[in-house]
Amino acid sequence: SLPAPLSTRMHLPQEVMYKKYLRNISMIFLCAFATFVYFKNDDVKTVKKKANMQTVIFKDQDETLIPVSVDIGVKDNKENNIRGIIETMKSKDFTQLGLYPIFNKKLELNALIMESNQLTFDFTNNFKISNNQQALDICEALSYLFCKDGISKINMKIDGKAVSSFENTTIPLSCITPNLGINNFETSTFDLYQTSSVLVYNEKEIAGKTYYIPTTTRIQNTNQTIDQKVSLLLDHFENNTKVETTKKSQLNDGLLSIYLSSRILDNSENISPTLYSRLEKSFLSLPDVSSVHIYINNELIQEDQNVSTSIDNIVQI
Repeated sequence: SLPAPLSTRMHLPQEVMYKKYLRNISMIFLCAFATFVYFKNDDVKTVKKKANMQTVIFKDQDETLIPVSVDIGVKDNKENNIRGIIETMKSKDFTQLGLYPIFNKKLELNALIMESNQLTFDFTNNFKISNNQQALDICEALSYLFCKDGISKINMKIDGKAVSSFENTTIPLSCITPNLGINNFETSTFDLYQTSSVLVYNEKEIAGKTYYIPTTTRIQNTNQTIDQKVSLLLDHFENNTKVETTKKSQLNDGLLSIYLSSRILDNSENISPTLYSRLEKSFLSLPDVSSVHIYINNELIQEDQNVSTSIDNIVQI
């Protein structure tokens, strides 16, 4: 065959270069588009995955109430949060962690009435309560979770009808106030109404994980000094080394000053951040206490902010 004309051979490299140019431009465009789509989808995923962490309550195998912080998976507003908390407390998704639902799966919240200082829950008749302790568990859970931010009372209805107690029980539902506490293990009406609750935060291991459990001890409403109340609280506080005071506690304008023995310090002469937070949260539950200063060897101990997540018992599935 004859060779191609000279003019054709001279233009061939230009055509090849032009095709390569178009191919490169196309690849750059496709890469840019793919990158845009990736980051756009990543932004959507980020929005979708924004957590709404709320405190809910489960039971362990010993029937202890365990507050934990979980993502309830709903938009963050007050009514959604309350409904989401109730739904989560029916869930069996956490049983592999040793945490069991306290509400029957058939329980539904018919209506929720929110007022400035009280909430009214209207539930279906699916509580499945057979004794006073089970009734008290429900009351304590509702009190612990919802008697805050100005809510001083919770009212109960079953299928639209106001009720004063659950079937088969004598626990008055009027006890669902901020004073009730949690893990009382005390079902006497006298004790619930004639005393104040104080929360002691102790540790408990469940399925290999350590949880911080608020347990209520009750103190008489009158004739006890702040120092006596502190002593009673510490009598129920569990620690490898007994926590003792070195001089009288003082309460001034809501500020509680506690003076503790240096025996609770570790080998580095420091206090465990978790121990500090357990003590602080426990002391904050005392009546009229709004802030706490803890002194060891007359030196004010500063709070370690890094411990808050562990004290809040954050769990995930």
